[in-house]
Amino acid sequence: MKKLARRPGQIETLNFHAAVDVPVPGEQRLVSDPARVATTVAQFEAGLRDSLDTPSRVRGWLSDQLFGLIAADLDGCKLVKQEDSGTLFYEDEVKVPDWRLTLLSGASILVEVKAANDDYPRIAKLRLSEVARLRRYAKLNDCPLYVAIHWAAMGMWTLVPIDDFARVGDHIEIGLETAFKRNHMCSLLDDRALGLVPPLEFRMTMEEALHEASAEESNLGAGDDKEGRQMSLVVANVRLFAGGKEMLDEREKALVWFLVQHARWPCEEALREAGDGMWEMVFTMAPDEVLEEQGFSIIGWLSELYTRMFYSGITSLEEGTTGLSIDLEPGTLPRLVPTDLKSDRLPLWHLHINPSDAAGSGDDDGT
Repeated sequence: MKKLARRPGQIETLNFHAAVDVPVPGEQRLVSDPARVATTVAQFEAGLRDSLDTPSRVRGWLSDQLFGLIAADLDGCKLVKQEDSGTLFYEDEVKVPDWRLTLLSGASILVEVKAANDDYPRIAKLRLSEVARLRRYAKLNDCPLYVAIHWAAMGMWTLVPIDDFARVGDHIEIGLETAFKRNHMCSLLDDRALGLVPPLEFRMTMEEALHEASAEESNLGAGDDKEGRQMSLVVANVRLFAGGKEMLDEREKALVWFLVQHARWPCEEALREAGDGMWEMVFTMAPDEVLEEQGFSIIGWLSELYTRMFYSGITSLEEGTTGLSIDLEPGTLPRLVPTDLKSDRLPLWHLHINPSDAAGSGDDDGT
């Protein structure tokens, strides 16, 4: 799948200018008049600053964009289109869902993206007035309506028909447990859980490089080592391991490196002496609990791994969000997590989990 090239600096700026620069009757100035352009630029800046200063709006926008990237990167769609853009004329009130997906089967679905509130991370809600307008748009387009929920606290996704939500007062809602029971990320988009034999290890071998140092550099006081020597380490080799076996094939290395960076397993690090002036820094990732009889452990969903990769590319621990997107062409996940990889060193389990048959009958208690 490829991404259609756009020209935001040309076409979309014209769209914005046309939308906000509505001339009064009898206007004689050209649309290129500096005063009119300056007014448009001022409105753009004010709107942009207002959005950037509203964290909830930025988080929702990021979840919206992220879902489209995930849908395009998985193997379940022929076409992924942002639906809620462009001009729309209507008779009755409608709300345009975020995305239109054309599946491999040829069927199309509409998807509204919802970021679950971090204050209530186990429940996703939609207002009834919003739902009525979404349903009306879906009916006019003869497309089933789904809701993609970004459970941001876990970095995970569910995709459920809107009928699987239960009405509670002036809104509809779905609880975390029910959402995962009715999840269609696998059945429609070919998402899957990835399993392998733990642990994952990133081993960095280093050798000592001794050099003379000044008193300031060595931080030695009177009576300490008179030679004033300090030890520096130079990286000599980097190796990747999974299940105790070293990765040798380039595809094995690429996959394990991707997982080491973005998997959910906790990580421990240790520096140990390897002899002959050599040291080894070892980063080890393993699940909190290993089921020996199962033979493997789940390291994450593909959509979850992509989400972690996305946020690692746009965030800074010190400053917060540093970007609104990442520059990746679709196909990252199939390339890094190939289904045709056959390796005795790196056995993989691809788990496709289908939703339960029970449909939205209002049995969700929202807990």
